[in-house]
Amino acid sequence: MWKWTDPDNIKAIILDVDSLDEAYLSFPYNQYIADVQLFFVKDNNSTCDKEVEVTEYIDTTTLLQDILKDSKYNSTSIISISNNPLFLKEMMQNHIGTILTCILAKDLLRNTPDFTACKINSLPKILKGECSGYGAEVYATYGKGIPKMTLLKCEYEISLSDGTKREVIVFMGGRYYSETHQYLINDPLSRLVLNFKENYTKSVDLFFDAALSSLRKHESFDILTYVPLKPKENKYDRFVGLKLEKNSKDGMKLQRVLEFNKNFSQKGNNFYRRKENVKGAFNVISDINGKNIIVIDDVYSTGSTIEEAIKTLYENGANKVLAVLLAVNQMTESNIEYKNLKCKLCGNEMKLRINKKGELFFGCTAFYRHKVISTTINLKQGLNLLKDKNKLEVTNIRDLEDEY
Repeated sequence: MWKWTDPDNIKAIILDVDSLDEAYLSFPYNQYIADVQLFFVKDNNSTCDKEVEVTEYIDTTTLLQDILKDSKYNSTSIISISNNPLFLKEMMQNHIGTILTCILAKDLLRNTPDFTACKINSLPKILKGECSGYGAEVYATYGKGIPKMTLLKCEYEISLSDGTKREVIVFMGGRYYSETHQYLINDPLSRLVLNFKENYTKSVDLFFDAALSSLRKHESFDILTYVPLKPKENKYDRFVGLKLEKNSKDGMKLQRVLEFNKNFSQKGNNFYRRKENVKGAFNVISDINGKNIIVIDDVYSTGSTIEEAIKTLYENGANKVLAVLLAVNQMTESNIEYKNLKCKLCGNEMKLRINKKGELFFGCTAFYRHKVISTTINLKQGLNLLKDKNKLEVTNIRDLEDEY
């Protein structure tokens, strides 16, 4: 889904000439967004020589200032398209919508774009609003599925103990912003990820059910399993509570196949420490020889836990293993000073809350001071207000380099 973009009011598209091939540069964008303004841009150090009129730039901050001035639009009306995730990372930092034209590499998952369009024929659906976005983000925002949802896909190889290579395919439902990230208090999926750790969360159940059902339509699987709790984790076992109604009707229920053989904490650890902590941490407690397996987990941070789970399953005879995760942890920061919603009565911050039906809404952090008068804002309205409050305009670009 568009994080900061107003999908009904896209007025300009930034095209990264340095990375895009001719199909994307010559694409008839005006057929799908009437009167859209195109900005073909390239780095002034680039040797790229393509037959389009381009704007050269030294840095993206200056580039965006110029585009905002020329177009007279703000960031909610501008999107960018590139085959370079690092270019799009800088667009994200300035609240510009992003479309990546290739599969996102593992080491860049923490800067996930709004959409991926690896094939040119998927671009019209995104531009016309027919592609609703990553599945878990859709369920978190609307509480139900919408046609044309997608999963973020990442593919790479891992080495088994005997030196052989096996393919890893990981699907993710959306973006998660951790507790230290400023977006957390207002991001629907991030709020539900935290709730899921302690309570049954219907939208999470519906997402996993839909994602697993969709994957099983394309390929036969024998076992659905999950990453379990560690031995001394005396807390809510989130996956045991999932209903997965569509899959259950087909006779596919979650099975406990893995168990941890040691206790450890990954909180605050870097990539190398996480990888070492989880090495050899799983036992297989069922016969999985020759089986095709889908394993699920909640958040992909460095990938250490899910990779070790997949490795263990392969080394115990699994034929094929796919992973489906609720979300992938994000590290994209903002070049714009973040503005939160304020209560119209007391001026305190509004934050996402969950009602008894499992629905998200914006509520005052000091609601107890005025319980008689409700100041709640429904989710959709609140998200639109946030986009407007945090839009990038010429006057509010903050060049981080100037701070040092």
